[in-house]
Amino acid sequence: MAVGLLLMLGIGGWLYSNPSTTTVVISTGSEGGVYHKVGTLIGDALHQRIPEVHCTIDPSVGSTENIARLEAGTTDVAIVQNDAVASQRVRSLAMLYTESLHLVCRREAQITCLNDLVSHQTNLGSTSGGTSQLVNELLSFAQIQLPESMQTRVGFTEAETMLVSGQLDAAFFLVGVGSDIIQRLLADPRFELVPIQLRASGASDSFFADKAFIDGFQTRYPYATYREIPLMAYQGKPTRPVASIGIGAVLVCRDDWDQELARVLVQAVFAHKAVLGRKISLLTNIDETTSQSSLQFPLHLGADAYYRRNEPGYLAENAESIGLLITLALLTASGLHGAKKWIDQNRKNRVDVYYARVQETDTLTRQATTPDDLAKCEERLRLIEAQACDELIAERLDADHSYVILQNMLIRCHTDLDRKRPPPWQQTEPKA
Repeated sequence: MAVGLLLMLGIGGWLYSNPSTTTVVISTGSEGGVYHKVGTLIGDALHQRIPEVHCTIDPSVGSTENIARLEAGTTDVAIVQNDAVASQRVRSLAMLYTESLHLVCRREAQITCLNDLVSHQTNLGSTSGGTSQLVNELLSFAQIQLPESMQTRVGFTEAETMLVSGQLDAAFFLVGVGSDIIQRLLADPRFELVPIQLRASGASDSFFADKAFIDGFQTRYPYATYREIPLMAYQGKPTRPVASIGIGAVLVCRDDWDQELARVLVQAVFAHKAVLGRKISLLTNIDETTSQSSLQFPLHLGADAYYRRNEPGYLAENAESIGLLITLALLTASGLHGAKKWIDQNRKNRVDVYYARVQETDTLTRQATTPDDLAKCEERLRLIEAQACDELIAERLDADHSYVILQNMLIRCHTDLDRKRPPPWQQTEPKA
């Protein structure tokens, strides 16, 4: 309930400071592609969360073009590959799903691994998309150099057309498993999926272990992971798991995009997780933990605020340490209080000794009958005063109310002494 209240207050505050309708531009991918579908669903989710926000869905060639739009400031949000090359202006919102590199080949070409591509017309992906970047790095790592005459660089739609027409023997597609374009191609018996694997040197039918090869590639290309395109993922095809490379698809935005909008957008994605998963199976497994891990681009402050919303505050997080410090402080204070009380009591006991001595001297003064007796009493008082003064200087007595009482007792005793002495004219001169 508290989280809901905070969300309502946050949205209300944003609406108050942004009263007019706001348009959010989301750059996706080719129309009919997964990026475009995902972007459209996310835009709808944000609009449902804040009706005053309207989302414009802009198709694109792919990640590279989306990055260019973000850096130029012509789009607010985009879906890009986690390995995309970008400036400091790009910020992550959430990891959505993992795309797999599909190598679709004509069966008659008898392509079984990457090595075979050198003699076949192959589409490496559009230079404006993310597939081309990954494939270039992969072939370079495998030390496979395709002749320029065998390289084609077009988008997915055109590559599909060229495969069907026979102009291509092979084509790379970095898409989510279940992609419509792969579904259409594999429904045609002329095409098959070929594993991302490398033939062992000097062998015609021996290959390096799929995972070992891709794990090695990961040391050079850290955002790549080993993936398998599952058995029968495309209506009965493939008939066995196919080794592949995975790259995360990330929802990103500009670094200067509104923090509250970014927070609400991420919140909307997870609030509509069930709906998104029903419409696009790739989004079924999205969760908050994996969505903020292994990201190339730093998290946007708004997204970071959403992910940290349930983290305890400073006091709650450090309650045990703070409790220990308070306990130690109380014990220290108690100890100091006890020590002060003991010192005060000790000083009080010391001043009580002086009280007794002054009282005893006063009694002797009252009992005195000769000048010699009075002289002895006066000497006792002077000694008491001197000793009390020394102890006050040495801080063994406090200059407090008790000391004032001692001084008053000394003055009263001196007064009694003066009264006991005979007037000067009655005093006798001491004999020579």
